[in-house]
Amino acid sequence: MKLNNPVSISIILAIAITLLSVISAYCYINNITSLALSVVLFLLISLFILFFIIKQFIHERIRIIYKNIYRFKGTSKLQNLDIDTVEQEAKEWADQQEKQLQKLKTDENYRREFIGNVSHELKTPIFNIQGYVQTLIDGGIDDPEVNSKYLMRANKSVERMINIVEDLEVISKLETDTEELLLDKFNILVLVQEAIDQLEIQAKKRNIHLKIVNEANTNFVLGDKHKIHQVFMNLISNSIKYGKDGGSTTIRLLDMDNNMMIEVADNGIGIDENSLDRLFERFYRVDKNRSRDIGGTGLGLAIVKHIIEAHHQTINVRSTKDVGSTFSFILEKS
Repeated sequence: MKLNNPVSISIILAIAITLLSVISAYCYINNITSLALSVVLFLLISLFILFFIIKQFIHERIRIIYKNIYRFKGTSKLQNLDIDTVEQEAKEWADQQEKQLQKLKTDENYRREFIGNVSHELKTPIFNIQGYVQTLIDGGIDDPEVNSKYLMRANKSVERMINIVEDLEVISKLETDTEELLLDKFNILVLVQEAIDQLEIQAKKRNIHLKIVNEANTNFVLGDKHKIHQVFMNLISNSIKYGKDGGSTTIRLLDMDNNMMIEVADNGIGIDENSLDRLFERFYRVDKNRSRDIGGTGLGLAIVKHIIEAHHQTINVRSTKDVGSTFSFILEKS
């Protein structure tokens, strides 16, 4: 019999006490019938008293702890209390609370860092606009060359702010699932070519060659065409920004049974291994000075990650410093 509830504990203790009492009583009582009745009566009284004490002062207090554990686990369903499992249950609950606490701390640090990054990213164009407007107010408005140049610069800063806000809105919708995917069959080869055509001028400025290598047995996949186009625009644009002069970017389509693997590979500056884990965080920049010089909101890869995950897939990256980077993801064939 396991000693894991008040009844079993009471029975064992009552029997033990009764046996001791029988031995003592045997020495004084010669009548066997009277001895038997005394033993039974003593056993019942002992059992009742022990059960009451254990139930009221030990078991119920443990039960309260047990119920609290279940309540913190998010359920009110409490099975029969088994003392053997209380320690394990309490340990598991404590470990769970520790993990949740660590997650809260991590989320809090991430939130604080994110707010700081947003402030920093918006502060730069705001200060630029303020400086240009102040110059115009101080008399620059009367100089045709100055007012035109400064108005153009102010407009660029406004566009940068709009891009940041729009990208933040995209991420917010993707994270909260308020923007549903429009899944449909489309020609991914045509979509890649469209992205290349849009980025051709940017690539020529950096003297970077863009090419497609199609090794798939079909050009048609299932996904949200508009959002996958965003993925290609961000990945190819990044490969140009962080590429080497005279380098290349290759978009490769590969067969994977019922799926297609898409790779965007470059032979650019690469990414340090220490930065790979944080690469898809919002506003995270591998090379902050270079990133600000070549533009961008710092949200492109975060958007890519959310779009691919919304398709129930994962974006992967492998990179070697000064050798290049390859981003890959999978889509279902249509």
